[in-house]
This record gives sequence, C-alpha cells and structure tokens, in this order.
Amino acid sequence: MKFFLFLLLCFLCQDAFSQIDSSFVKALKALDTADILKADTLPPPDDAFTKKIKVLKNERKGLTTENIIRMKLMEEQQKDKVHSKEFYIELQREITTGKTGQLLENSFVNLYRKRFTEREVDDLINFYKSSAGKKMDNEFILLMVQSVKGAEQLLKIAGKNVEMRLKK
Repeated sequence: MKFFLFLLLCFLCQDAFSQIDSSFVKALKALDTADILKADTLPPPDDAFTKKIKVLKNERKGLTTENIIRMKLMEEQQKDKVHSKEFYIELQREITTGKTGQLLENSFVNLYRKRFTEREVDDLINFYKSSAGKKMDNEFILLMVQSVKGAEQLLKIAGKNVEMRLKK
C-alpha cells in the first residue's frame, strides 16, 4: 500500500515539482494527523454535481482507491495466518457493497467536491471517455513504475558523479 501511495505522490510531484511550495508540503504533512474520516464520510448532497462525480468514478478503471484496497486485501490475506478465506470474502463484500463501501463512496465524492469545480469534473469525464483518457487510465501505473525505476537509476548515477567531483 505504501508503494502505491509513494507512486501516487511521485506522480503528483513529478508534474508540479517546480510548483511545490511550503504550503503543499504542509498540507501533505497535515494528512498524517488529520481526522479525515470525521468530515469526509458524511453523505454528500444529492445533487447534479455529486451525480457527475459518481459518473467520473465509474469511468476510471485503472489505479483507483478500490483497486488499491483490493490489492492490499490480497496481500494481507496471503500473510494472514489467523483469518479464514471467508473472512476476506466478507471483508471484500463490506468494502464494496456494505456500509464501509458507502462510506468510501461518500469520502470519494466529498474529496472531489472540495478539489474540483463541476466544470472540471465535466472535463475529466470527457477526458476519461476519450481514447487518450482510456489509454492513460490503463497505462498510468506502468508509466509510474517505469518512471520511478528510471529516476532511481539516474539518482544512483548522479550520486556517483557528485562523489567523483567532490574527490577532485
């Protein structure tokens, strides 16, 4: 799970590295101590904006919160020697169609309502419906992993170059 969060943060930072400022770093650090669930899981208004956000959510198929949670559950199930297979089947049901699934959807909608305007959500829906948007959705995680691996290799080379320059 941390790996996927790292990838997501890298993507956000990669596109806006020059725009990172202290307020962005402060906002990221605040997430560590924030009681996110308190406000974000409240039912959002039943309006056109909420409906559009749900359409957007359904357009996305690649790296989604639900897919990350599923991967995390599979990882935990492989390590877990205490809980049965039925436990994980029921847990999966709970996070998809149970109360927790509804809270996850509320959280998603509320987060998008805070960050995007209705027009921006319209633009995102149109993008993800386009062939380029579908391709981006499918290829995103692979692009991120390749980018991070390339960056790691370049960082090692840069480190060796700096060491050599400092020895002179």
